[in-house]
Amino acid sequence: MRTLGPKAAAGADAPQIAQEAVAVWVRMDAALSPVIGKRGVAALYKRSLHMTCPAFPWLTMAYDGAIEPGDFASLLSALEQQTAGDAAVAHDAALQAFHDMLVNLIGASLTERLLQAAWTPPSRGHAAQDPS
Repeated sequence: MRTLGPKAAAGADAPQIAQEAVAVWVRMDAALSPVIGKRGVAALYKRSLHMTCPAFPWLTMAYDGAIEPGDFASLLSALEQQTAGDAAVAHDAALQAFHDMLVNLIGASLTERLLQAAWTPPSRGHAAQDPS
């Protein structure tokens, strides 16, 4: 699982952390929706926020704003209003809760296979060509 704590420690600001966090959730939504449906992903996302809110009460804004499946605008807004470190730690905690729930539902191996693409941002530029 790819966390954002190191990115914050390296000097990223809160808006950068928020953008990266939302990108991870969008990629997870895309990877999991064909398997558990948009509403299934949304339910796990909201539950992960609910489980994380006691440690980060300001995430209630993201929880309350998560009305439509696949809409992470309220998460973006909540994270942007924090320090980079707080945003990264809260995102990482919600992501861990989501991951743990998914492992309990479908198993570790399938979870890792489904989410592998979500952990790595898409590459930029041209893909390397096979010289053969």
